[in-house]
Amino acid sequence: MQAAHNAQVAFYLTGQQADTKLDAIAELDLRPALFAYRRDLTELRYDFPLVLVPGRDDATAVESLTAMVDAELAAHAGKPYADRLRHHAWALERELRCLLAERGGSGWLVMMRATATQRIGTDREVADSIRALAAALPNDAQLLDCDRTTPARVVAHLWAAAQRPRRAQMRAEVERLTQKLADILDVAQACSDAGRSPEALRAAVGTVHGPVFDFVAFSRVLGRGKAAPGLPEARSRRLHWLLSVLQGQRFVTEDTHAYGFVFTSCADALRAWRERLPKAVELLKAMAIARLEIAGEYDESRHDTLFAAFGAGGLEAAELARFPSYLVQLDAAQMTPADAALALEALDAGLPFKLLLQSDDILAPPALGSEACSLGIANRQMTGAALASGNVFVLQSSAAQLYACRERLFAGLAAAGPALFSVFSGASGQSDGVPPYLLAAAATESRAFPGFVHDPAGGPDLASRFSLVGNPQPERDWAEHALSYQDADCQWVREQVAFTLVDLLACDRRFAGDFARIQAAAWNGAMVPVAAAVALPGGAAVPALLMLDNANRLHKVMADERLVRAARRCLGLWHGLQELGGIHNSHAERAVAQARAAWEAAVAQPAPVAQAVAASVAEAPPPAAPASAEAAAAEPQRAPGEPYIETARCSTCEECVRINSKMFAYNADKQAYIADPAAGTYRQLVEAAESCQVAVIHPGRPRDPNEPNLEELLARAAPFL
Repeated sequence: MQAAHNAQVAFYLTGQQADTKLDAIAELDLRPALFAYRRDLTELRYDFPLVLVPGRDDATAVESLTAMVDAELAAHAGKPYADRLRHHAWALERELRCLLAERGGSGWLVMMRATATQRIGTDREVADSIRALAAALPNDAQLLDCDRTTPARVVAHLWAAAQRPRRAQMRAEVERLTQKLADILDVAQACSDAGRSPEALRAAVGTVHGPVFDFVAFSRVLGRGKAAPGLPEARSRRLHWLLSVLQGQRFVTEDTHAYGFVFTSCADALRAWRERLPKAVELLKAMAIARLEIAGEYDESRHDTLFAAFGAGGLEAAELARFPSYLVQLDAAQMTPADAALALEALDAGLPFKLLLQSDDILAPPALGSEACSLGIANRQMTGAALASGNVFVLQSSAAQLYACRERLFAGLAAAGPALFSVFSGASGQSDGVPPYLLAAAATESRAFPGFVHDPAGGPDLASRFSLVGNPQPERDWAEHALSYQDADCQWVREQVAFTLVDLLACDRRFAGDFARIQAAAWNGAMVPVAAAVALPGGAAVPALLMLDNANRLHKVMADERLVRAARRCLGLWHGLQELGGIHNSHAERAVAQARAAWEAAVAQPAPVAQAVAASVAEAPPPAAPASAEAAAAEPQRAPGEPYIETARCSTCEECVRINSKMFAYNADKQAYIADPAAGTYRQLVEAAESCQVAVIHPGRPRDPNEPNLEELLARAAPFL
């Protein structure tokens, strides 16, 4: 047994197999034991497939098929056919998932629903159920499975939903202003001599009723009246210029000449931004002048000078928010340092850019050094820099969590400022037999790609802006789950298993050489879970993880030191995010420790007043015995540090009762005692002691070591202990 253990330690330190009881895992088709219940995703009900619903202007533009079916089933709950409907609905879900897997991960819902219905059956009951479900499954929606295209399609769909109200509002205003300006010119034209000519009248009436009019006579009759004065030349030129700008704008028009706002290169997006900025300034300027002209409030002596400098200092965020934002879809694997620099420049400048940074492989071996993997270094660099800027909406999520975080995703896309969305698709192509959804979820579970959101509009401080919501068990180092299995003696064993980075790496064929299966005969007590090995600074512990083969047989697989080091580094990065999210914050914990130490020191040392009282008591004659049994009962035994009042000496000043009438109360003799020390704070005890006219209140020790300003309160309480 010692020889087997030595061989295991040698593999751990070197990655070399020198024992026949250690087997390579490359051909064994093993997967982490916690994947046992997720081998066939088509049999599970979970967030995917997603449904891209057209025409919606909020986060519900992306739905979950499971959630939509459940909502419809809830609407029919209690009906005689509810059980039948549920059976057929779940069968329809399963067939739709199978169809998506067969057809490449996407398709129109109406077509796939028809095919899935034929697979379920064609009898009358099935047809009735499908008709009942039809209202919940819109025909013009698209079904989307979790694959490489999912992040871009989901983000683009939500981006379009966020832009639709903005575009419609601005387009409506442009059309209104255009019509009003045209009306002003038409009225001026109609009241002029030229507007009364036969040709002008014929053009105004049109060809339908033209034959019934004598336009020459009509012109002669109108010409008897005095023509209205025409528009001043300067105003006429200004109105025609305004019309040309409003009619020629390409930002929110619906024709084929409209600007595009979706890019796959930050350089192209920035080039378009710079080229369009003068046009945007010109359009906003024209809209502002048009509003004044329509209201009859344009004053050339005042407004000409004002609008001559319009936009010279750039546009405000509120003005930019009226235009569509720029969606830039970036591939982390193809992004160069120059691309990254341009992206960060756009974000830091506050441009209305929404950047989707998609990673398909976050476990690629690094170009330098001997570390096991880079852990999505491009994403970490971009998100870190964006967080440091402070004004950027930043969201990181795996593709598996896109539905769960759709509200926050939509909020970032609808916000006026810049935003960065870092998403791991799970489609690395390096994990045979593990679907992208499962790999993406495992990346979040293992802390390799944790989710977080930073919303600059969330509040004034980091606690209100930054959140780790969406991560499993965020207060722990590693997420833990219960695993039940049968041992060699066919006995059921249930244990808590942590899912670590090493478990995730075991799914990647590139790291197969860093693992070795331990034959059952060589199992020994020196084998420890990977989470425990990561926590150890070193030594001869053998990190072992539980894995399953295709027959669901349990195996123990050990990892070498290189992977354990990678897991330690991953855990360190996770600890940094925890601190940002207010979990295990070292500054807060240090402050609490200092306050506790000061409190303990204050309690351990007698206060000056207590020393003086002790000295006076030592010199005074012995006290007389209590006058009665009631007086003896008035001084009960107290636990160390318990607050109390010398009730017999109370002068009934009512100061303490006014501070907290639940904590302090009067007895039958109208003298104070502490009724409930838990009914208030330590601060109130100290304030009562300070305000007591005869100094008979003793605050004792604080019950809550986390109470604010505890160190100050302990110093104030010291004279009364």
